[in-house]
Amino acid sequence: MKIEVQAFINQIQDQTYLTDEYELPTPDPFVADGILAQLKPAIDKAIEKQALASFSVLTEYAGEPVKVTLETGIVNLPLQYIKKVNQFFELDDQAEVNLYLYVTSPLINRSNMRIDLIGTVASFEEAAAANWTKIADLLTKDLEAVVIGSQAPKEEPVEKKAPAKKKAAPKKKATTKKKAPAKKTTAKKTATQKTTTKKTTTKKKTTKKAD
Repeated sequence: MKIEVQAFINQIQDQTYLTDEYELPTPDPFVADGILAQLKPAIDKAIEKQALASFSVLTEYAGEPVKVTLETGIVNLPLQYIKKVNQFFELDDQAEVNLYLYVTSPLINRSNMRIDLIGTVASFEEAAAANWTKIADLLTKDLEAVVIGSQAPKEEPVEKKAPAKKKAAPKKKATTKKKAPAKKTTAKKTATQKTTTKKTTTKKKTTKKAD
């Protein structure tokens, strides 16, 4: 089964593919059988129709979520990352449609996801029994990884130390310059010279009268 990349993107973005999610209590024992019993009928029907599909089972283990998904796609990325598909293909390319198994959980590994390629959708029915056995074996390993992850000592979150504050340089004391004492301006008194006006005495001439 091949599909044009642009047509694949359109179907996923328009949500015109087959999809459903099933909630399941934690299987006891925590094995693949109960999960695959939910997924197998839907996947078989999608492959018979040669249709794009995504079916998931939501459960939990040790208080953490576990999501198991069987999904068709043209690259090993969940359909939620559809915007990245054109990084791998030209839009007019014809791409083979494959079936992938995704197991998502914070317990499974550091990336929180395990991806396994099952095979092409076109050839799935030719060896359906062998393919379902392959899916069961891979899922069993993935669930075992979840159990092991739940038993690992939890890493305490590392507290990020706040960067040490730089010590502020001591502030220089403001030195106030002492103002030089103002010079006393002594106004010199200008001595006022007394101007004494000498009085000129005019002697009166006495004219003797003639006898």
